[in-house]
Formats: sequence, structure tokens, C-alpha cells
Amino acid sequence: MTAPMESHCIPFTQIPHTSALFSDYLYRFDRVARFYRHDPFAAESFQAAAQEVSLSSETRAAVADVLAEQNRQFGGDARCQENIQRLRRADTLAVVTGQQVGLFGGPAYSVYKALTAVQLAEKLTKEGLPAVPIFWLASEDHDFAEVNHCLLLDSQHQLLRLQDNSSHLEQAPVGEIAFDQSVRALCQQALALWPGEAASEGRKLLEGYAEGQSYTQAFAKLFNQLFAGRGLVLLDPRHPRLHQLARPIYARAVAEAVELRTLLQQRSREIEQAGYHAQVHLRDNATLLFLTVNGQRQPLQRRRNGFFLPGQGEQLTDGLQAELERAPERFSPNALLRPVVQDSLLPTVAYVAGPGEIAYYAQASALYDRLLGRMPAIVPRLSFTLVERKVQRLLQKYKLSFPDLLENSEARLHTRLAERHLPPRLQRRLITTEAKMEKLLSEVAGQVSQLDSTLAGAVETSRRKMLYQFGKIRRKAGRAQTERTEIIERHLGMLVHSLYPQRGLQERQLNFLSFAARYGVGLVERLREQGSVPCRDHQVIFL
Repeated sequence: MTAPMESHCIPFTQIPHTSALFSDYLYRFDRVARFYRHDPFAAESFQAAAQEVSLSSETRAAVADVLAEQNRQFGGDARCQENIQRLRRADTLAVVTGQQVGLFGGPAYSVYKALTAVQLAEKLTKEGLPAVPIFWLASEDHDFAEVNHCLLLDSQHQLLRLQDNSSHLEQAPVGEIAFDQSVRALCQQALALWPGEAASEGRKLLEGYAEGQSYTQAFAKLFNQLFAGRGLVLLDPRHPRLHQLARPIYARAVAEAVELRTLLQQRSREIEQAGYHAQVHLRDNATLLFLTVNGQRQPLQRRRNGFFLPGQGEQLTDGLQAELERAPERFSPNALLRPVVQDSLLPTVAYVAGPGEIAYYAQASALYDRLLGRMPAIVPRLSFTLVERKVQRLLQKYKLSFPDLLENSEARLHTRLAERHLPPRLQRRLITTEAKMEKLLSEVAGQVSQLDSTLAGAVETSRRKMLYQFGKIRRKAGRAQTERTEIIERHLGMLVHSLYPQRGLQERQLNFLSFAARYGVGLVERLREQGSVPCRDHQVIFL
């Protein structure tokens, strides 16, 4: 075990743009308890959630068969397969989390979600609730622009944006989109972050990002490398057998579309009346389902007594239940129904969520009550800002802390740095002194010339030399001040890009590979040893 890293906890109440609902969820749960089923920080919550889990042995076996097949394809190790076998047992629970299958893993918090699930599953198992961590690959989402890019820190701590422009069918599920040959250049740019002696580790991490590989396959292989030996199970919901198992939920979403929409609209009003904001706003004609037509995922909507798809004109979708019976794989849930579908397939005791998802669950809990009759504990994911050694030295040099970056604009930060490391008003004083000197020397020269006119030439020569030498000092001081200003600007850029890039938390903006390249894949294990779940605060970790 490695030595623990220095860590500072910062309450989310001090983090800009923290929503009121998320803040109360963390620190005043009684204010939001009516929108959730379990307090994630109460010791008895997980036991209570475990007792509510009800999953047939047939469903367990079918889902385990799918997971075994998928994880063999993804390169899951023996520990992963062992956990899948454990899921077949009636007493085994699941700690679930998930994320879109973003380029090179997407934002760093994708890794932190998986890390939280792994750690919580281990904790519950030790406490007598055998649990397995499962990562739900959100491969059915169709917003390609949300997953086709990532932001990295280069060796100079400048922001490097990588974007994939592989050709694809509009509104196709992102998990089905395959990389073209241009992914090679993206991999080369990412691999340039690894020092020469560690390049082989980088190549192994990115081996799934190759021409012809899908976003789902590449993401899954990357996460299998990052979490090797930790038993993380990956789930791709696009498997036909999973859709078949989810068909009863889809059928109720169709049959009870009006009632479910009304229920959710009422819940949204309750959330807003409590002083919060609803995360998902449903239109009057909305349903909770998407339907895939010719490879495109389109929202299923209601009209009068039937259903229709945008772009299909007045054509109503008749016989929807018959189509659902025939081809359930064409259907997929929206953001509010997806958790219910997920927990109809898995023995979920806890779901690891980010701030936005926790707001989603405040609404989705109405669907849980209606469609499932149970709901897992919703656990906030671990939240980190990683401070590299070079960046830590800069904070110490300029007497700054991480909250200083959150609370001040870049202009104000620049002023603070300059005040500490640039001589105040030096250039103005030098210019003023030079003018006074020239005036004094001119007066002296005039007086000497009146005393002895033969000295006028010598006096003038001396005056010019003295002014020249002083001007030379002023110019050198000016250049030194300019150089120091440039250094300050470079240092400020390093601090901001590393710790609060684009005025957002590092974990939401930067890709985890920025740090894996510098500190190795072992950084995941170091963070696992550092974190403690569940955790209310944001942690600043000094590497």
C-alpha cells in the first residue's frame, strides 16, 4: 500500500454553481427526503434498500448470461467474471453507476463514478451485504456531439481539445458509431502525453481506440484496463435479451403514458414549490420512450389516442404494443425511465450519481413508486480535484489556495500574483526620476557654463553619459518586469487550466488520461485507497 496523499475537503456549499437541491441532499437531507427513499448517509439505509430488492432467479440468470458474454468481449478479467457469477445468487446485490461512452473515457468524473461503485461494493460486502459494482454504459444515447470530444492537459499544462469526426448516421445510438481511420491521429496526440518510458502503458490503455471499433467497445476496454483486478462489471443495455427482459416496463410506459406524464408533471411542480428546479421538463405530448427507425433513435410522442414520431407527419403509430412484443430492441427509455429499467434488471441496492443525476432521481422516484415499488439508495460519487506537484509549488509560491481560484476571476488572480511578485509602480518611479535627473543636470550644466565656458562641452558629455546609463538601467528594469509579467501569466495559466479549467471543476472539464499519463494507471488504486464512501464533500488531492 502506498503512503496516503494529502487531502483537503471542501464543502460543496463553497463550490460555485452548486444547485440548492444537491446542497440540501448532502447537508440537509430532511429537506429533500420526500423525493427519495433512502438517506445515503444513514447507516441503516443500505440494509433497508437491500431488503426491498426483489429479482427473480430467471432474470438474474438471464442478465448474468448477457454480462458474461459482453465482458468476455470487452476483455474483462477473472475477477470480473467471478462477480458476474456471484450475481446469480439470490443474496448478491449490485452497486450501479453509469455514464455516456465518451471519447477516451469522457470527463474524469466517469472514472470517479466507477471508483465510487467499486469502493462502495467492497464496503457493503465487508458489512455483510454482498455486492458487485456494475457500470451501465449509456450506449443508447444519440447525442454524438456530447461524447465525441475530450479536453486534456498537455505537457505545458495547456488545454488540448481532441475531437472525433467519424462519419455516422444522425441520431444513431452513440454506442453503435464506429471510429474511422482518423482515430489514429487522436491516439497519437493523446499518447504524446506519456513520457517515453511509459509510452507502452499508454498504448495498452488506448488499444481499443482503433478503426472499426465502436464507442462502446473502446470505452469498455479502457475501463477494463483502468480497473483491472477490481471486479468492475460493464453492461451494454443494447443487447436484445436485455430489451426483452425490460419489455414489461416498456409496455407499461406505453399503456400508462398519460398517467405517467401527469405523475411526473405533478412531481416537477412539487420540486419547484420546494424551491428547487426540475431537471427534466416534459412536454404535454411526451412519453418516456424512444423508438429506433432506420437506425435513428427518435422520441415517441402522443397525439390524441395514438402515438407518432417527429418527422413522420400526421402518421400515427398504430399497433405499438404488438411492435413491442415483436421487436422490444427497437425501444429504449428516456433519462427518467432509464433508472427504472436498469433496476428492473439488476438487484440494485445503491446507485452512484453525480449532482445532475441526483436531481433526476428526485423526479424519477415518482416512476419508481408506480412501476417498481422500490428504489435504491442514491449515493453521491466521489468528487476530486487533483493537484500535481508542480501546480502545488505554484500555489505555495503565490500563497494561493484552491478556493482562491473558485472565488476570483482570472483578472483578479493576475492582480494578486502581480502584487506579490512585481515591484509596485517601479517603471513610473524610474521615468519620473529620469525626468528629475535631466532637469537637475541641465540646471547644473548651465551654472557651470556661466562659471567657466570652456567646461560646457565636458559638462554636456557627462550629462549625456549619466542620462544614458540611467536610461539603460530603466530599459533593463522594464525588460525584467515584462519577463516577470510573462512568467506570471504563464503560471496563472497553469493554475487555472489545471485546477479550474474554463471556470468549471477539473473533474467535469478534463479527461482522466491527463493524470494517468503522468502518474500511471496505479493512480486509480491510490485514489481508491484515499476515498471514503459515502462522502459529502469535494476533495482536493495533492499528488
